[in-house]
Amino acid sequence: MTEQIPAAERYREITARATTAAQQLRKHERERADELGEAVAAGKQRREAADEQREKVFDDVRKRWNAAMEALWNERWMRVTSMPDPDRKAAPSTPDDSRRDVQQAYMAFYNALEKPRFAASLRPRRKKDS
Repeated sequence: MTEQIPAAERYREITARATTAAQQLRKHERERADELGEAVAAGKQRREAADEQREKVFDDVRKRWNAAMEALWNERWMRVTSMPDPDRKAAPSTPDDSRRDVQQAYMAFYNALEKPRFAASLRPRRKKDS
């Protein structure tokens, strides 16, 4: 026949298992909380770095826009507006690529302003005094 274990002994065994399980669960939860805390801190750092990069790009764009508006100040025929909103449909790019693209566009604009505005054949001819 099977021996019966006294209830007190069985109770101690069950409570010991429950205590061990609870300790393991607390240890696991502490480790997981530490991991999540590190992940949150890393995410916060990445977000701050991204915000800083975004501000740098925005400042570069604003500087180029203001310079372009100054260059067009004497062009009264042209309607000068405030800086347009970002194009949400534009292809994603890195901050460095964005700044490079804005610089290239600004230089193309600046070079276009330096070119003669009228072709030689379209300029009014001077009348020769004879």
